[in-house]
Amino acid sequence: MLVAWILGATALAAASLVLWSLRWGIGPVPTSTRVRKHLLTLLPDVFEGTIYELGAGWGALALPLAKRYPKHTVVAYEISPLPYLVLSARSKCAALPNMRVYRKNFYKAPLADAGLVVCYLYPGAMERLKTKFEQELKPGTWVLTHTFGVPGWEPLAQAVADDIYHTPVYLYRV
Repeated sequence: MLVAWILGATALAAASLVLWSLRWGIGPVPTSTRVRKHLLTLLPDVFEGTIYELGAGWGALALPLAKRYPKHTVVAYEISPLPYLVLSARSKCAALPNMRVYRKNFYKAPLADAGLVVCYLYPGAMERLKTKFEQELKPGTWVLTHTFGVPGWEPLAQAVADDIYHTPVYLYRV
């Protein structure tokens, strides 16, 4: 009975991931430890405003951001149900009072109070976000991405992770 329940839950979880990946065009791929290390070294020490992670997935970036910046609110958006549930549970277990996790489409979320926006998204999403960023982000807002940059923007700083993909990391300032 237990084996059947575990197999059924696993199949349901896998189906959920596949369906939401097909729906949005990308699956919840976690940021590797080596890439995360490079991302965190590029971040500014001081800034004003809320930290947003767009497409937070399992929380590989949101949780370290909440720990590094305890005086900032960290808002993590994830629309896929399973990663959202895992991230919510991880956030609660970590007892980070500055962390907020929402199952919401970040394209519909206001970003006007952002001090830092972090994302690991595919090129089509970055193209769409470029317009949103240019309309909503105030001058001085930091934007940190990896793998795919903001089209047409010149990064303020850039690094290459020492992973097998030599993943590029980009830091921008509006």
